[in-house]
Formats: sequence, C-alpha cells, structure tokens
Amino acid sequence: MNAHHQWTAHYAQHGPKGSLYPTEWVVRTLAGGNYPRLKIDKGRYMGARVLDMGCGDGRNLCLLLDLGFEVHAMEISEAMILKLKETANLLERPVHFQLGRNDELPYEDSFFDYMLCCSSCYYLEGEMTWPIVRQELARVLKPSGLLIANFPDEQNSVLKDAERQHDGSLLITNDPFGIRNGSRFMAVAECAELEPLLAPEFRLLGAGHQNDDFYGLRVSGYMTVSERL
Repeated sequence: MNAHHQWTAHYAQHGPKGSLYPTEWVVRTLAGGNYPRLKIDKGRYMGARVLDMGCGDGRNLCLLLDLGFEVHAMEISEAMILKLKETANLLERPVHFQLGRNDELPYEDSFFDYMLCCSSCYYLEGEMTWPIVRQELARVLKPSGLLIANFPDEQNSVLKDAERQHDGSLLITNDPFGIRNGSRFMAVAECAELEPLLAPEFRLLGAGHQNDDFYGLRVSGYMTVSERL
C-alpha cells in the first residue's frame, strides 16, 4: 500500500471526532513568546498567505486563521480533502484546499509568504529526493518568505531499525504505528546538519530541539524557521 492509500485509510479510521488541538511546537513558533534564538515579526501575519503543506487532520488550521493568515492547505488524496473541508466548515472562515505532493506543489511561483510543514516535508516516496522537494518548497515561497518546518532526528522511535539509503534518507522498517513502513524520511543526527540540509535555497534563522519520551515512545527532532533566499 502506498503513502496515498496508507494516510487516507489512517485518517478515515482515526480522523477527528471532536475538537482538534494545534501542534505545540507550531503554537510556540508562530504565536509564542520572546525566544533567545528566534525572532519572528508577528505584525506581518495579517492577510499574508500561508500554506499548511501536508496538513493532516487540519489541527493547525484554526491557529493559522486566528493569527490573521490567508490560509491555504494541501493534502495527498481527495478523500482527505473532503474530510478537511468538513472540518474547515466548522471554523466558518475560508480555507483554500488543493490536492498535491511535496515534490509537485499545485501553486504558482512565489505564491506564499509563509509555509508550514508540520511533520510533512521530510517524507519521501518512490523516486523523490530531498533536493527536489526543497527546491519545490522554495519555488512557491516568495523571496524572504519563511519556511516553518520540523525534521525528525535519528533517535526518533519511528526510525528504529531504519535503513540508510544512497540519497541519505532513511527507509522506515519498524514504525511503531504501522503506517509509515516503506516510506523514507530525511532526518538529521544533530543540529549542525540543519544548515546544509536547507541550503542553498534557504537560510536557517532559528532552530529548537524536541526530545520527549512518551511512556517508551521517543518523539524527537528539530523545529526550524528558515528564510527563502
């Protein structure tokens, strides 16, 4: 089963039944306080276009709307988008949905001021490579636009027993949730790898590290804010 069918089936079975809560690192990054290693001008949000790329169950849409963005969102299957539209209707504010993949974004060049990739841009399928995805993310962002993205580190439980591929990605073989096996992740071992991972299209402005042990399940990785060059 490919990623398209895996995630469609997952959200059909486990999709939201009630309230959705935004992802903590996204809240902290876009709406949080005065962090020593991150400065974002929140006064630029109102009316700016943001893409929630690979928006999943739509849990960050309300946050983006509340911050004043013109919100666009993308997912990989029509069935997922239909569910997302139902969620968005409850928000009573417009969200613009499109079908697409992270290496083929259905938008014009320099269309967005911001892009949010919450657990999405590092997924690689088939012949995808990270440079192709990175170039595509950059293509649809305006110069000086901001990419807000996270990347797993190699200690993340999803990557246990993962196999290194020739392009540097990790092939997942032992996903504790059973839905990512056969996918590849672009992950990093340490913070120093983030700048070369994002170059030459992006300049890293700030990074944070998450390292949580949820009852034996390690959720770890880096949160980043980068400027489109």
